Amino acid sequence: MKTVLTLAMLFAIVACDAPRTQRALSSGSSSSLTGGSTGVNLGSSSDAGSGSGSGSSSSGTTTPTTTSTIPSDASHCKFSTDGSSGYESTSSHLGEYTLCQSSSDKNSVYFQVKTPPTNANGDISICLIPTTNSGSNSIYVGNPMCGYFKDPKSVRKISFIKYAAYSSATITGVIFFKDLSWYYGYPFNQYVMTLDAYKTCMNMLAYPYYNSSYCTAFKNVGQYVYKQF
Repeated sequence: MKTVLTLAMLFAIVACDAPRTQRALSSGSSSSLTGGSTGVNLGSSSDAGSGSGSGSSSSGTTTPTTTSTIPSDASHCKFSTDGSSGYESTSSHLGEYTLCQSSSDKNSVYFQVKTPPTNANGDISICLIPTTNSGSNSIYVGNPMCGYFKDPKSVRKISFIKYAAYSSATITGVIFFKDLSWYYGYPFNQYVMTLDAYKTCMNMLAYPYYNSSYCTAFKNVGQYVYKQF
């Protein structure tokens, strides 16, 4: 019996270094996320936090295509076929989900989420950032990709674009999160979009700052999921 899934092609997932209101709709420059080689230890299951969230990206639409078979490079993945059970993992930040790396292209992943995030302002996009290991730390190596995931039965293939400096790096993990703002304590002491908080964390770790306090604040709020392959 064939497994029936909805596979959405990668035309609604875009590079998202653009301002918050454009992240799910347009491509932006990657120059603001091309910091040094300093990494941050995010842990293997950092997905819970106590922050209070607000804000969301503007809404968008997707038009998924369908197929009756799972692609061969995703045959090892565990997908939900009914949108209610069978997901690979669960997190307190996003609930149940599957995030699986392609067996033939380490720059691509397959993503499925049971409960598409929404709030009073409408649909909320999810941002995914590819990382590689450097000892016990992780380093982002490619453009963040953001998009809407409205169908719990839909499986989205996401192909990351690595920065030139990390063209030979192997993607070994992904950090992903709702595209929302949260209150971050010292040294932020304000509401910040998660992507911007992560950028600040990584940039402040690098030369000439070597300041880990922003990453400590980011980790303490914990509104993200870090998946290692």
